Amino acid sequence: MTDDIPADSPDDLGSPPVLNQSHATIEHRHELADRLIRRLKVKDHNAIFEMISAKAYFGGILIAILALFYWIFISSADDNIDTGVSILRSLSFPDVAVAVMVLGLFSALFRDYSRELGHLVPSLVSGTMIIVCGFYVVEPLVYGFVTNELEAQTALWRSARLGVLWGGVTYCAHYLVDAFLLYWLKQFCANHDIDIYPAEESDVHELQASD
Repeated sequence: MTDDIPADSPDDLGSPPVLNQSHATIEHRHELADRLIRRLKVKDHNAIFEMISAKAYFGGILIAILALFYWIFISSADDNIDTGVSILRSLSFPDVAVAVMVLGLFSALFRDYSRELGHLVPSLVSGTMIIVCGFYVVEPLVYGFVTNELEAQTALWRSARLGVLWGGVTYCAHYLVDAFLLYWLKQFCANHDIDIYPAEESDVHELQASD
């Protein structure tokens, strides 16, 4: 997506720094919109509405499934929470499950945020959270097969449930982020009077300003 005014035009050279900064911000948002269209394979402007609905729909389904899974298999399960207490902050198994869901969710959110905007810090934070989640998931196996604090079957069952929660919140975060980005794309196109047209000779879609 290109702009009609060259970057080194006299208008830009004589513009105040605030205007140049505003122009750079708008150009950056145009580039972000173009990346989103290519990555999410948006066919046209009308397809955005269907994609937002679908992403939010599946995200809501995953949230409900995870809430029910936690309530049935962890909160209401007959687990002895006094055994297998985590060495990280001395969390019991139900508390570890909550920590895995929260850390897994924010880790996926930060990773997707960093991927789209090219920021370094969110990726670093996301990587740290992934390591902590992985530790919580593997820790019951250590208690079950290395120490005598948990039975092997109990250790496997705990790690399996934590792994399901971790994977579920990760997929849920992807759906929610995509839905939010598509909503931003819809608003951006509406505010700047931009239509999305499919390229005639390729599968790449382009942003074009409306006449």
